[in-house]
Amino acid sequence: MSRKKRSKMVRILPALAIGLSLGVLAGWVKQDPPDAPGPEIDAIEHERAMVSARELSAAFRHAAGVIEPSVVHITTEQPTRRGFRAQSGVGSGVILDERGYILTNHHVVQAGRMITVRLSDGRTVQAELIGGFEETDLAVLKIDVPGLKPARFGDSEAIGVGEWVLAVGSPFGFEQTVTAGIISAKGRGHIDPRASEQRMVRFQEFLQTDAAINPGNSGGPLVDLDGRVVGINTAIASRDGSSAGLGFAIPADVAEVVMQRIIERGRVDRGWLGVTMDQLDPNVAFELGIDGGVLLDSVSPGSPADRAGLEAGDIVVSLNNRRTESITRLGNAIMLAPPGEPALVEYYRGTRRMTARPVLEDRNTANAMALGGGRLDRSGLIVVPREITISRQGMPSGVITGYLITEVLPGSPADNSGFQASDFIVDVDGRSFDTVRDFAGFVEEHPLDEPLRFSVIRGNERGAIYLRRD
Repeated sequence: MSRKKRSKMVRILPALAIGLSLGVLAGWVKQDPPDAPGPEIDAIEHERAMVSARELSAAFRHAAGVIEPSVVHITTEQPTRRGFRAQSGVGSGVILDERGYILTNHHVVQAGRMITVRLSDGRTVQAELIGGFEETDLAVLKIDVPGLKPARFGDSEAIGVGEWVLAVGSPFGFEQTVTAGIISAKGRGHIDPRASEQRMVRFQEFLQTDAAINPGNSGGPLVDLDGRVVGINTAIASRDGSSAGLGFAIPADVAEVVMQRIIERGRVDRGWLGVTMDQLDPNVAFELGIDGGVLLDSVSPGSPADRAGLEAGDIVVSLNNRRTESITRLGNAIMLAPPGEPALVEYYRGTRRMTARPVLEDRNTANAMALGGGRLDRSGLIVVPREITISRQGMPSGVITGYLITEVLPGSPADNSGFQASDFIVDVDGRSFDTVRDFAGFVEEHPLDEPLRFSVIRGNERGAIYLRRD
């Protein structure tokens, strides 16, 4: 065979070999039975997978076992005109104090006159509403029974996105239901997940989870794998009302402070810093090497922020060691800081990292003062001057000048005497007052040997309330 023919043969043979190999492979694939099993899992790999799955299952069982004795089922009822009781709501709650204090959602209990709590062991008792804070959708109940097992708060600041959590409660009335998922996101704010449209909600900051949350879960705990409460389940984002993997829980650090203030003071007194805020430009955050912050738009003259040296243009990155990457986070940090005590603020001025220690004021009092009002500590009222138009037979007939009650301090003489926020004070013992100072001075300095008579308009009704300090 000539060299030329041998060379041609060399070039052809590899192509034939590849073609024969593909033909054999194709024939093998065609001859393989359609229900042939997939590749076998290595025995060691299988055992490792089973060990990991069993360990995770054991962690779930442990967390569920720790938290379930502390979870309660809540039913609220309203008396009807004929004396019958109509169920008005169902939800969940969690015992967080051995004295019988239960934390739940405000929206679970707000419509109920009678609140019934069923414990995990089946005991059913009546509960007392200690107080609520609608702006964070939290409320505190109290029951008086022995043998309670309170849950513990976890660290909602430390828990990270991707960590396992369990949601426990009574979805659709099925008590002690446990679902598992992960933390999907942190610091969600500015929306109300229960609303059909996104709308602004004050002080709402959520942990987002894909653990199944359904109607009836509201007020129940979201726990870590140690069974510690890292959130209070409050809402879902869903078009049909059922779980869609978008559940929201109020972080434990917010819930714990609100609960303690309601127990200790009967109210949530919120801090006031005296600033307006704007979200920080991400480009500026990148240049500073920070995750985010809040830009101070303005600082009110004479406010706590002003007295502490903060200025417009400063970038706040933490308050009392709580990171403030967003307006929602800073708003909550201010709310959580107790009025009358110094708060540690870390901020940037230009590229310099600095600190300040403003002494926050009570927000309601500050708002009232800004409107020309005042706070009557001895009596327990916060009031602002106001004019209201009265009408007769649907026609305006005159204007009355007086004082609108913006807040009644819990446990105060005013509270015990029956005053309510939004009551309008027309006069006191027949006297009217030109200034808040005169009004407050007369009421606060009165010896109250006899109760003071307040003429009050409440809604469309006019009546009298007697202030007593005994």
